[in-house]
Amino acid sequence: MLGSTLTSLAKYALNLNLIVAMPDAGNSWYVDSATNPADKYEDYIVQDFIREVDAHYRTKPQRSARAIAGLSMGGYAAVRFALKYTDMFSNVGGISAALDAAGDLDQAHPEFRDELRKAFGETGNPVRQQNDVFSLLAGADVKTLPYFYLDCGADDMFLGVNRKFVVQLQQLKIPYEFHEMPGGHEWKYWDRAIERFLSVLVRHNFAP
Repeated sequence: MLGSTLTSLAKYALNLNLIVAMPDAGNSWYVDSATNPADKYEDYIVQDFIREVDAHYRTKPQRSARAIAGLSMGGYAAVRFALKYTDMFSNVGGISAALDAAGDLDQAHPEFRDELRKAFGETGNPVRQQNDVFSLLAGADVKTLPYFYLDCGADDMFLGVNRKFVVQLQQLKIPYEFHEMPGGHEWKYWDRAIERFLSVLVRHNFAP
């Protein structure tokens, strides 16, 4: 995975009591596709991938010992999974997260249009609302939610939607932290953000 070769993730995690597992989901947006019934990436992650990791490594297969994080498309996916499967993750990290993926991202950034419409369908498709992180957050039982870590560069194209999501977290009084630092939608920024997220896990005694 690019995250393991274009960042210093391996070095940052070397002395932590962590297993880092990184699935490849292509351009699927980590959802069960609205247009191709064979593309079941959400089912793959939640039902198969996590089970495989627990079966082959010395994990603690419980919520308190499991976190989820991602960059860009993966950041959206991490936040969405944390909202949908509140019994699975105690911490979630969204770095430069494309939180408007199921909303109007295909209109704002036509370069993503084909893959987004393959994943979520056309505008108005109910699959969009089912996978919209703002709708999921509004309907969530706030007492069950994990700790949210959000990190986005000051020049990132997703800064506005991250700020909007933070406002909703504030209104619902959900524990979170938000880091907005100089930088854009780039590996140099993500490298530093990954290190910051791991430090949060350590602070929470997640990876002693």
